[in-house]
Amino acid sequence: MKKNLSLAFYALLLTMCTSSTPVEPSKPIEGLSCRATTANAVACSYTCPDGETVVDFDEDPSLSATKGDLDSLFCGVIPATFTPAPVIPTNSPTPAETATLEATATAASTISPTVGTPSSPLFTGQVTMCDTGANLISFRMVTPAPDLTGKTLSVVIADQESTCQVNPTNTSLMTCTIPPGVTFPAQVVVSLDGAVVNDFIHEGIGCTQITTPVVTTTP
Repeated sequence: MKKNLSLAFYALLLTMCTSSTPVEPSKPIEGLSCRATTANAVACSYTCPDGETVVDFDEDPSLSATKGDLDSLFCGVIPATFTPAPVIPTNSPTPAETATLEATATAASTISPTVGTPSSPLFTGQVTMCDTGANLISFRMVTPAPDLTGKTLSVVIADQESTCQVNPTNTSLMTCTIPPGVTFPAQVVVSLDGAVVNDFIHEGIGCTQITTPVVTTTP
């Protein structure tokens, strides 16, 4: 009987030690700490920028999310967005004669870019985060990322418009919404000022629903 009690106490002590062993997250994120729960599993907690809100996870969220994703999804931090400036058409000068008007029109039609002409790609095709629970997906942009100031960006996923913004924490990522009802694989078409720069199929690799967190507030 004493031997059985000793074995049970030893097993309990071993479990307590294992569950409190700190481990490094897959990617270092400020405010994120993890600990081993079993030999092959971890549990993590993330402290929001307000220092009060703590979010607990049953797995390592850094495998599929950035600090900006965690702040946006669970801490109510609204990331900065860019607002493309409207394209103002240039007024053509008033021609003095009919012959001048015809020459001007011909020259303009020759040098004007054609809408839909392929240009340099914006996305590499790599997806760094795909959360079907929050309907968010992050695409890796080419390096160096082009200046989007004053450009009209359009991202269409499975023939539906998506809302996108540059990730404020990692500016090499573009985080977009997954339109309602979209399932993967799905076609992704990216346009800048009407010209298609990306057209590819995302197979849905890495698209999972991040475990619903339990939000607590430290006293």
